[in-house]
Amino acid sequence: MSMRNTKDGYGAFTKLFHWLIVILFALQYVGANIMTRVERGETVIGLSQGDYYNWHKSLGLVALAIAIFRLINRHMGRLPDWAPTLSKGEQRFIHRDEQILYLAMFIMPISGYLYVMSGGYGVQLFGVWKLDNPIGKWKELEFITKWIHIVASYALLAGIVGHLFVVLRHQLVLKDGLIKRMLPGRSK
Repeated sequence: MSMRNTKDGYGAFTKLFHWLIVILFALQYVGANIMTRVERGETVIGLSQGDYYNWHKSLGLVALAIAIFRLINRHMGRLPDWAPTLSKGEQRFIHRDEQILYLAMFIMPISGYLYVMSGGYGVQLFGVWKLDNPIGKWKELEFITKWIHIVASYALLAGIVGHLFVVLRHQLVLKDGLIKRMLPGRSK
């Protein structure tokens, strides 16, 4: 398998970044749902609410870095040709859905970072490094970025559901093996 995309298939870098983002999005949604439901002082799986918040913020910054690498990788080469089993309507939908997903990959961590910094909550990266706050407390920015983060999370979720719908339809109904194009170790 090629490291870069070819006319016939996705390269190793594209697949790596895709699956890393999938894992990070899943961890972020699970962590966010736990941290917003756990009371201060309670623990879930041995972690406090504060631990979940710190991991959520830390993984958000990792997701932003991966999104940057993913975007660079995407622009360094070409995309493979469309799978022959995708209809024109599906191609248009996938194109728009990918735009939503890419936009969310940037809006989510940036709005989250601006929210916690302007709210004075800060970031303790993986519980080890306290990041400097270049913004300081700023109530109006905190309010705006909190709601951008929340609304973008629902837009991201809708994009993920749309993406999964197309993949699962092709995998389970049409049984054309579309998912193989993005699986590790597969050349097409």
